[in-house]
Amino acid sequence: MHTLLLVLIAVVLASFGQIAMKYGMGLVGPLGAPGLGLVLGLIRAIFTPWVFVGFALYLVSSLFWLMVLKQARLSYVYPLIASTYVIVLFLSWLMLGERDIPPVRYLGVVLICVGVFFVARS
Repeated sequence: MHTLLLVLIAVVLASFGQIAMKYGMGLVGPLGAPGLGLVLGLIRAIFTPWVFVGFALYLVSSLFWLMVLKQARLSYVYPLIASTYVIVLFLSWLMLGERDIPPVRYLGVVLICVGVFFVARS
């Protein structure tokens, strides 16, 4: 499979993993006081359906990433991971209702897109 396609799959899966985990954590109650309470709260959170799905998506994303690492130079493919910032920003707006994104954040995402474009062309 072509390297850029593998990177795209890994990045998209990781981005949806972030959205699933964020949504799931919004459904989890308080995590608990620092110490054992917090640890137990985090363990409970991991096994809630949406957080678990997020981790599963990350796992599958990592498998695709391993294929990427097998066939491409890290100095080429690693900067392409920055495209997750773009995808997560869009999915946060679309799926989580995060509408109060400041214009400077959009500018930052445009700059990331420009950087990813140049790396992909190299």
